[in-house]
Amino acid sequence: MTGNKRLWFALLLGWLLPGLGHFFLKRHAYGAFYLGVIAALVVAGIIISGGTAVNFDDHRAYFACQALAGPAVIGLEFLRGQESIYLAQNVSILNHQTGVVYVATAGVLNLISLCELYRRHARPEAPGPSDTMRADAVLQTAPEKA
Repeated sequence: MTGNKRLWFALLLGWLLPGLGHFFLKRHAYGAFYLGVIAALVVAGIIISGGTAVNFDDHRAYFACQALAGPAVIGLEFLRGQESIYLAQNVSILNHQTGVVYVATAGVLNLISLCELYRRHARPEAPGPSDTMRADAVLQTAPEKA
């Protein structure tokens, strides 16, 4: 597999299961970190909300962010069924909203991890966010003054 196809395959794997793209490209620590944090956010959001966090009908914008966490989250929407949520009877509104935000945050974090994966392998010589605090990396990329 060529470098470009390998990178795009890693990005697809990273969306299918957060962190898997990092594992595929031999970045095991990053893969374990992203898998653990994103999975914990999704599970916590579902538990806190009593299973009502993923809901396309009531939260389309949040669902768009949640879908970035992978097809498992999209599958939760189909498993939930189409019945109405009855907030305040089954689950408190605060718990529901907290769960929605947790799962949406997991999706946004997965998008950030995919962007970081792409940047790291498309331009490995460019300094990343963690490199901006190193003086040598900043001085090497600073523009020359005329």
